Amino acid sequence: MGSNELGPEDAILIDTNLFVAVGGVNHPKFQKLREFAERGQLTLLVPQRVKQELSTMHIADRVERAVDEGWAELIDPPSPTDPDAVAAMDFVRREIARQTGKEEHRVEKADTVFAGMAIELLREGNPRVAILTDDRIAAAAIERAVEQHGYDESVLVLRRDGIVDGDGDVRVI
Repeated sequence: MGSNELGPEDAILIDTNLFVAVGGVNHPKFQKLREFAERGQLTLLVPQRVKQELSTMHIADRVERAVDEGWAELIDPPSPTDPDAVAAMDFVRREIARQTGKEEHRVEKADTVFAGMAIELLREGNPRVAILTDDRIAAAAIERAVEQHGYDESVLVLRRDGIVDGDGDVRVI
């Protein structure tokens, strides 16, 4: 895989924890996220499940603001008829359950959709998909799921230490 620099050709999926980490719409980290997206001419793709999770925390305004400002876009979950996407999501769910000791049906749905979405976005012609998450276990499960389906060279999973620096500022961003 090439550089970890993100560019306009990348499809960039955002996990719930990134919107939690950047704070409210007036927080400097949120503004840095917006500036990063605008400077790089990026559109951050936010799964509907992520917005649902943020809604339960009463902080969905962060996604709504990003969508209104044009630097984020809400996207639907992977098609249930795509066998590779479904198999990748099932793998992630089982792996997270195994790693955390949770029952499979208790694994957060947002965490399971990223591998399936990455596969679908690549099949739609995106040359690379980046997934930004602060969940170490989910990140490892997503990496293994896309690897099993032969997409590991085209999927970049960035975790907290690749996204946020030691001072809490957004690094990639």
